Amino acid sequence: MEDLNIKVGDYVVYINTGTKGRVVDIVKDENGDVWVVLDNNLMYRPHLLRVIDKSEVIKKRDEIEEAVKEIEEEELEEGKLIDMDLGDACGAG
Repeated sequence: MEDLNIKVGDYVVYINTGTKGRVVDIVKDENGDVWVVLDNNLMYRPHLLRVIDKSEVIKKRDEIEEAVKEIEEEELEEGKLIDMDLGDACGAG
């Protein structure tokens, strides 16, 4: 494959959208084009990816988890979500 500075296990960001992920494979298609496969199962051309530090991915994940938690708390307060305990509920067939 062409001289890539990206390798399996690297963390990268797709420069067009900011999507971040870990490289799980690098493949060449039938036309000879090289594609980088991320852990989201999407394939990107390597020239559109930039290698980043793992901490950038973890920081983003933490930000998302915090935002979800805040939204859930707001919706619970507004009565949009109901916090209930179903005990030992199970399906029957």
